[in-house]
Parts: sequence; C-alpha cells; structure tokens
Amino acid sequence: MDFFCSNSIDHLQGLNPSATEWCRLLQWLHVSGLALYFFDRLTSLQLSDRLPPAIHEELEQAFTDNTLRSRAFLEETLRLNRAFQDEGVLYANLKGITLCPFSVPRMELRSQLDLDFLVDPACAERAHAILERCGYRLHAVSGKSMEFKTPGRSNPRLSDLYKVTPHRSVELHVEPEGSPRLHRVEWIRREGLSMPSLSPVDHYLSQALHLFKHIRGEFTRLSWFLEFRHHTEARKADSIFWNDFLSLLQDDKKTALGYGIAATTSQELLDRFVPSHVSAVTEPLLSMATRYWITRYSRTALLTDFPGSKLYLLLEEELTRKEAFAGRSVQAALLPRRLPPGINCKPEQDSLSAKLYRLRQQVPYVFFRLRFHLVEGARYLMASMQWRQFLSGSAQ
Repeated sequence: MDFFCSNSIDHLQGLNPSATEWCRLLQWLHVSGLALYFFDRLTSLQLSDRLPPAIHEELEQAFTDNTLRSRAFLEETLRLNRAFQDEGVLYANLKGITLCPFSVPRMELRSQLDLDFLVDPACAERAHAILERCGYRLHAVSGKSMEFKTPGRSNPRLSDLYKVTPHRSVELHVEPEGSPRLHRVEWIRREGLSMPSLSPVDHYLSQALHLFKHIRGEFTRLSWFLEFRHHTEARKADSIFWNDFLSLLQDDKKTALGYGIAATTSQELLDRFVPSHVSAVTEPLLSMATRYWITRYSRTALLTDFPGSKLYLLLEEELTRKEAFAGRSVQAALLPRRLPPGINCKPEQDSLSAKLYRLRQQVPYVFFRLRFHLVEGARYLMASMQWRQFLSGSAQ
C-alpha cells in the first residue's frame, strides 16, 4: 500500500515475482479494486515497462474495458436520475459519479460494481416502483438498505470485472426519519443533467462511515482506503470545510468515533494524511483496546485475500460491549445458521432449466462459504486468546 503514497521507486527495488506470483498478485489487485490504480501509478512513474508483457497487456486491456464500463454506468446513472426526478423522488446519488474528482481522479480507474442512492423514507416505495419499471427486481433487504438486481446471471466472473455486461445492481438506502442530509444536497452536472449529491461535508463523512461499516465486516476493498485518502488530501487546505466537519461531529460521539476508527485504520495501512487538528479531536475517542486492534490486527485482517477474515470480530466485541454499537453476535458471525443468499437473481419466467442452473451455481458457493467460516473461525479463536490476555492485562 505504501507504493500508492510515495513518488519513490524504493518499494519496487528487488521486486521480481515469478509468473505464478504475478498471477496471484494480479488477482489480489483486481479483487481489492487496486489493479487500475496500480497500473496508472506505474505509468505515471514511467515504470510500466517493468511489468512482464503479459501482465502489462492484461492491465492495459482492463483499462480499455473499464473505460467503456464506466461510460455504461454513467448512462445508467443518468437514466435512473431522470426517472427519479420525473417522479419527484427526494434522493441523492451516493458514491459512483460523486467520487470524482475529489476521491477518484478519473472514473475509468475505479472498479465500480453497482449504483447507490439515498432516498427519503416517504419516497422509498416510489423509488422501488421506478426501479421495477426500469427492469430491476428486489433481491435482498438488510436493515434500511434494499438491493435490486436485473434478472439473470448476477455473479460476474473475475474476467468480466471491467467489461460491460447486461447485469446491473442498485442499492437504495433509506434515510432515517428527520435527517437533514437530503435537504442540504449539492447539485452536480453530468452530460447536461443536474443530479443531487450529498453536501461536501456529508459526502466526506459518509465515505468515512462506509469504510467504518466494512472494517466491522469480513471483507473491505482496499481501494476504498485509497479513495478516502485522496479525498482527505484534496480538502486539506480548506479550513472552512474542516470547521464545518468538526461542527458536525461535535454533538455525535458515535459518529466521531466511527470516523476516528476509519481514519486511524486508513493511516495504519497508508500513511498519516488526516489534518492534525482533526486527529486531535477524533483519535482520543478510541479506547486502548481499539487502538491495539488497529495496530496489531488491522493489516492482517484487511490485506487478506477474498473472502476476507473474521479478525474484525475482536474489534466488534469491543465496540458492541463498550461503545454500545449495534452488531451481530460473535456466535452468529462465526457459524451462521442460515444458508447464504442466492447469488443469482430469480427471473420472471422461472423454468426448470433456470432453477437447475441457479442450483449448480449456488451449491459450490455454499461450500465456499462453509470453508471460509471453518478456516477463519479457527483463526479467530486462536487470535482471541491473545486478545483476552491483552484485555485482562490492560484492565489491571
């Protein structure tokens, strides 16, 4: 990760992976969302000639494909924005196009998987109906979030990660009652259409809290940390922005703590980039145990291969016990009692052949998840013994 934060080529000295190691590294870069950032960084440093020809060709093709894919995402974003505006939905775009230019210099460098919208609770049913008319079907509900997918194959292969495919995915996030965020949006213009985005401060905080949410889960895309760092650096000289940001945190300790954990973990992976006067407010909110988890376990948990790690449960115990954050119990997270959700969206015309196809896709996935729970559960139990020793020692 240090490679993305320095103009030095020292991190590449002595780097001479074998063909097998390059394949493994490239797969990790693809899954983590860093592959195109990595290629762009090498190109900007005039070091792309150090890549083996086959790897260079693959990354160059991925960039070409992702440029077309980014365009397709933009067109779908415009279509859904027009539909929401025609129906008078109170909403805002999240992530996606709103990340450029502060978090993402060029959208074709970002590996985008879906579209996200924040909607007013009074407009949630209307937005749901609009997505249905636009060809989406409700796939899953989690809390105040609804995931919609287009029917058909919805588990894209790694080889299709940057390609334009018929499959689309949209998440609607229902705003809590009484929240003012949708009433202070900033309008951005793309392709002649004005679209609502969160205000600059709300946008930045939302990005940090999205990171915090995934730090408390099995897998976090490392590109999100890099994009958060870019955003922070882009705002660094804006004193008005930071004053407004700290004012927003002042009366909400949980939100300030969530930001502090996201920012401190990001700096553990990258370098120190958060303004010192902001860190001086948020870092003291972190307990000794939380700081220990970040320095001792975060790199292992976050740099691991997909599908991730269960070491986050050590932090989760601390947050639910001491900070009263809502979360899953450790027992439920270690070995869930329910089968994982379907990876393919059920089509409108559900024929026998379609059912058999979905079953053939689902069974290997169930065993893949079972193996993950067993292996990572054992790793968590071993780490938890050291964690308990630290907690008991710090309590004395």
